[in-house]
This record gives sequence, structure tokens and C-alpha cells, in this order.
Amino acid sequence: MAIKVLMPALSPTMSEGVINKWLVNIGDTVSAGDILAEIETDKATMEVEAVDEGEITHLIDTNPDKQIAVNSVIALINGDKDDKLEDYNNKDEAAGNDKKSEFLGETESNIEEDKNQIIERTINSNTNQNINFASPFVKKFSKDNNIDLSLIKGSGPDGRIIKKDIQNFELQINDENISVIEPSSIRKIIAERTTQTKNEVPHFYLTIETRMDRLINLRKKINLNSNVKISFNDLIVKACAMAISKNPETNISWVNGKIHQYKNIDIAIAVALKEGLITPIVKNVDKKGLAEISSEIKSLVKKANQNKLLPEEYSGGSTTISNLGMFGITEFQAIINPPQSSIIAVGSIIEKPVVNAGSIEVGHTMKSTISADHRSLDGAVAAKLLKDFGDILEDPFQIWLNSLDMEVI
Repeated sequence: MAIKVLMPALSPTMSEGVINKWLVNIGDTVSAGDILAEIETDKATMEVEAVDEGEITHLIDTNPDKQIAVNSVIALINGDKDDKLEDYNNKDEAAGNDKKSEFLGETESNIEEDKNQIIERTINSNTNQNINFASPFVKKFSKDNNIDLSLIKGSGPDGRIIKKDIQNFELQINDENISVIEPSSIRKIIAERTTQTKNEVPHFYLTIETRMDRLINLRKKINLNSNVKISFNDLIVKACAMAISKNPETNISWVNGKIHQYKNIDIAIAVALKEGLITPIVKNVDKKGLAEISSEIKSLVKKANQNKLLPEEYSGGSTTISNLGMFGITEFQAIINPPQSSIIAVGSIIEKPVVNAGSIEVGHTMKSTISADHRSLDGAVAAKLLKDFGDILEDPFQIWLNSLDMEVI
């Protein structure tokens, strides 16, 4: 009996994946735990293991542009020679997957659409009128990218505009000074998710400016007396966890119309990759000292850059810290990473004149902006969290004492 290998759900938000490459060939014998393929998800590139032993008899074709739905059959172990992968998937998808295949760019010309789902556009050309029809993929793509379909001649049945036509049109409008780059699967999903989040999650923003002189001095003292070198980001992550512990009502998510409140305080950190952005998570930050936090962040960033993060290492989180201070950015607003209810955007520490007790002196300040989900967080609640965060940074001795309880630095 054939053993089916399915496209796994490697993250809570994953609905589709792309097979980057097979690491086995038809005819190979595999055992449970052997690596079969590299799969690109909405978050990272992951390895898929065999769950049983036997001979690889069928492998789905790899295509860098083909999104494969979760739970689709992608390979067979010990299958019959007469078996076809298409037969396995068609059994489960025949009822309602015809339209979905069009969004994947397959069999567009064979899909019948209801007349109410077809957009008719009238084009005046001299004295003639032509009616252009567009596939669902084309309609969505043209809307998202502000493309006038009246400028495109369709090559599908009855002049219908299909995916190939709009791709060719994009190439035609570019001159020799422009290169068209096909985005990676991760970049495409980031584009879809951020657009969806910005449209569906009611963001509001609050900004605070914090004196950082004491934190700068504390970091210098720690690094002079410790083998573990602490970064400003380590201190900021710890301060954020301490602020959440003072405001447990902010440790929540909005999920399917319900509010989920968490006991653990897990802080995600935004890491920029070549393909896009990923947010690995430091678990139970409030219960860890600075040395442990620093070590974990370094390890997570390294794994992120090597595409070796496990799903549990980037799923969930109480909030996210997005720090662009190292690029000289003084202030910015970040997009919330669902299902989290907030994200704190941290700018650079700058030297400037500040007023202290009526006198002007040279000081160091940093701006932090919280983006909050108004469905679950009210303005006063988010403001209290941000204020406590700023107060802890201005009086970082609290961080030092909290860390001493967990470890000797």
C-alpha cells in the first residue's frame, strides 16, 4: 500500500508552500527521519522528513512558482507504478478546487466562471467596442497593482485576459533600464499578509521619547565586568517584558473574535533577511537574565539567517520589538504581526540638548512607537504599557536587579 507524503503545515499561518528542491530521487530507499525535501513556507525554508521507510516511487515536479496547498500529496513511498499523484489529489479536491487552481496559474482556460464573476470592460477603439474578460487572478492582481485591463489584449477563450497576458504586459512596459525581478515565495506572502493586516487590523500609534543616559552607563558597566557582551537591544527586550508584566492586560491576542490572554511573556524580535522579514521569539523573557537573553537572541538571529528556525521558534509571541536604530532611523511606525496585538518600533539613540530641572544639558534620547490593535487594546492601556517601558529604560537599575535574581552577570 502506498505511503503518502503530504505538504506539511510548518507554521500556524501556512496554507501553501513551495518545494525548493528534492533531496531524494525516485528509486531511493528512505528510512523514518530521512530528509526528503526543502520547502519554502510563509516564514522560512524548512526541511521535510520521511515518517516511514520504503522506496520513493513518485515525486511531484518542483516549480519555483508553484504554490502547493497544505495536505496535498507531494510524494509516494512504495506506490504502484500505475499510481499517479494527480489521482490522489484530485480525489480530495474535485469538489471545489477548480477555481483555486486558477489562482495558482493552472488550467485557467478550462475553468468556467459564473457570469456574475466576470468583469466586463468596454474599450473605445476608433468606432469599435471590444469586451475584455479577466480571470479571477488577473482581476485581483490588476486591482492590487493598479493596472488598467483595457490596455491588455487577452489570449484566452473569447479574448479573456489570463495570467500569461498580464505577465507579458508587465514585461512590455519595462525598458532596458528596468529589470523585472520575480519575488520569492516568502516575499509574496509577506506582501499579502502585510496588506491584509493593514486593511483588517485597526492600527493606532503612540510615541514616547526616553532619556537613555543611565541605560548607556549601565551597559558600559555590565560589559566591563562580564564575559557576555550585552547590546542595547538585549536591554530593550528585557525592559519590554518587565513592562508587560506590569500590564498583563496587554499580553493578549485577538483571535476569531475572541481575546486570548497569555501567562508567558514571549518577545519576538524582527530580523531582516535577504528574502524578507522573520520574527523569532525569546520565550519567558521576564524570567530570564540579560546574559541568557543575549545568548538566545544571538542564536535565533544566526538560525534565522541560515533558514534553520523551527516553527515553534517564530510562532506566537506577546509583542514584537522592531529596532532600526542601527540604521540611523530616529522614529517609525511598524505593522502589527498577527495574532499579536502590538509591536514596538525603536529608533536610534541620539545626542541632543535636553531640559533638566530648568537647565539645558547634553543628553541622549530614543523614540519608541507602539502600533496597537484597537480591537483588543484601548489607547489608555497601550499608553500605560509604553510609559512603563520608557520609565524602565530611564531607570534601568530595575533591569539590573531583575537580572540579578536569575543569574550572576
